[in-house]
Amino acid sequence: MTSIDNDPLFTSLCNEKTLQSQKEGFFGEFYQSVAENFTGTGAHWLTDVYQKVPTDRERLRLIYDDPVVAYEVQGTLEHVEPVFRAKDAKFSWQRREQALKLLGENKLQQALIMACQAVMRAPGQGVDRYIDKGLTLALALWTRAEVFIRLLDGKRALQDLQLASKCGLPVKQNADYYGRVAKCYALSGENGRAEVAAKLFHQLSGHNDYALTRLKEDLEDLRVLKQETPSVEVERTIPKLAGEGESDEIAGASTKIKLAGGKEDPRGRYVVAAADLGPGEVILTEQAYAACLYPKYFGTHCNACFCRLVAPVACPDCCGVAFCSVACRDKACATYHRFECQYLDLMIGSGMSILCHVALRMVTQAGTPQKVIAEGQMLRDTFCAHTEHRDPEDHFKRTLMTAFLLRCLQKAEFFGRRTTEAPEPTELELQVGTVLLSALQSLQFNAHEVYETRITGEHRFDTAKVQYIGVGIYRGASMFNHECYPGVTRSFLGTSMILHTSRPIPAGAIVPENYGPHFLRQPKPTRQRNLRSRYWFKCDCRACTEDWPLMEKLPARPRLRCTTADCGNALAYPAKPAQRTVKCGRCKKQINLEANVKMLEASDELCTTGAEMMASHQLEDERVDEAIELLKKGITLFAQVAVPPHKTAHVAEESLRSCFADKGNANRY
Repeated sequence: MTSIDNDPLFTSLCNEKTLQSQKEGFFGEFYQSVAENFTGTGAHWLTDVYQKVPTDRERLRLIYDDPVVAYEVQGTLEHVEPVFRAKDAKFSWQRREQALKLLGENKLQQALIMACQAVMRAPGQGVDRYIDKGLTLALALWTRAEVFIRLLDGKRALQDLQLASKCGLPVKQNADYYGRVAKCYALSGENGRAEVAAKLFHQLSGHNDYALTRLKEDLEDLRVLKQETPSVEVERTIPKLAGEGESDEIAGASTKIKLAGGKEDPRGRYVVAAADLGPGEVILTEQAYAACLYPKYFGTHCNACFCRLVAPVACPDCCGVAFCSVACRDKACATYHRFECQYLDLMIGSGMSILCHVALRMVTQAGTPQKVIAEGQMLRDTFCAHTEHRDPEDHFKRTLMTAFLLRCLQKAEFFGRRTTEAPEPTELELQVGTVLLSALQSLQFNAHEVYETRITGEHRFDTAKVQYIGVGIYRGASMFNHECYPGVTRSFLGTSMILHTSRPIPAGAIVPENYGPHFLRQPKPTRQRNLRSRYWFKCDCRACTEDWPLMEKLPARPRLRCTTADCGNALAYPAKPAQRTVKCGRCKKQINLEANVKMLEASDELCTTGAEMMASHQLEDERVDEAIELLKKGITLFAQVAVPPHKTAHVAEESLRSCFADKGNANRY
């Protein structure tokens, strides 16, 4: 892969998308209002002044100081104010009433939606005493707990009851509270605790034997219903790395891979196999350094861990984001969200891309300016930014975006309480801004989209679709170079990335990833154009140099390997059985391909059986594992006797990818 000149127009469009996702956002107007100052005069300010400033830090300082742009920049930034959706006790009360009505009509899923909205919009204890005597949140949780009991979800119902208690619900002398707690324990199979809760209910109800009898009947009914209702939740865990422990030089990586190359190598630093790798080996399990959800999923996925929400927990101050648990909420509110909370809607309204949000998250999650600055050099060393190749107008836009984000940080008191309302940064703020500006450049080339597998029908694989839900930055994964025929398949569990090998890779060979343009799905001209304009390099991988066809045109019969040791030549598949002895043009020997043909047939059968198993069964996890083993054996056998491209082998590799994705973020809709 070598750096080349790009298609200027398409490159500009690609660059723009990585900075500003929404044309209707106000950032475009901000840029235009500033640009009028240096374009209206006819002077070439961008090239004659801005571009000649040598460092990001000095360029950021320049836009606050240079009289050509400073007045417009500072004047606009002075108007940055909090914009967020606040709590609303009346709205919460209305949704709670609707939930109770739907509950009475046995419309449980609709009742759950209303109850969740009531929880999300409810202010904290004592905030609005004119409605519900300041207990709106506690009562919303109380209502949602009842919905979960009716849905036979004792675990989530108990969590809501305990939260309601913490939010001020008077429960110490409340018989109904312990009656509901008993039901939660019965649904969870904790019969001993259910019995204790039932005794407390009996005591607090004035030893009402009739009420106790009714409660015990309810508990038994719930146990029976729970037994008759199969659980659809699957507990998923991060798989174990192949090899012995974790690499010292690549974050979250197996010892079976290592770094090669360097600054003098035109390929930069890249990952190679430290030992022979077979298909299906786990070579990376890396937690995101920073990750952000796309705004459209703020209401459906946890803002911290990206899991799908069932019983959302709200931020105490805003209604813009939701969390899957108190633990995720508290972690977020103690770090990044306390600085983003009141400015998140403003940032979304600016039209900034999610990469801008990830850059900001890299700062806010650090917690202090000093930590940001300390980690800034590490980030610059890890992630390439190609600043020297960036168009001055594009760089200026990123500097302007940095100034906007820096202003949000100032207003959110990331730097503490300021002594002035002026947006001009202090030296400390300027250093943090420099880290931000570097990230706004490097994320274009290093960020990864996080996806989940959406299952919309009864069959897990036939109805599965990839849905991108956010973007993350991964230090270890950023070390992998691209090839249009990748050697790994990427899946996610929460915000953790998991890389499995998808084909055999011998020791010393490059372990390639794929940045999006895959030879099976995009023709070579489209791939090359996308890679040149989005990532600024020309791909010279094998699929490109040999111009492999798309999936539908792949050959059914591949070339076969010469059987002479170390020859490495590929021979045409014999057209007739009688022609299976051929002369190799490289080693000049007569080669009998009979054994290769039979092994290829065995490989095709294994690959086809594995793929058909996925297509013809509603698989349980152990059958997925069985399919994986068949596919791995077939792919391994193919690599021993033949060379790609070959349709059956590539279908098997794609099937293997689907199996590993099914073990990650996978949700039924």
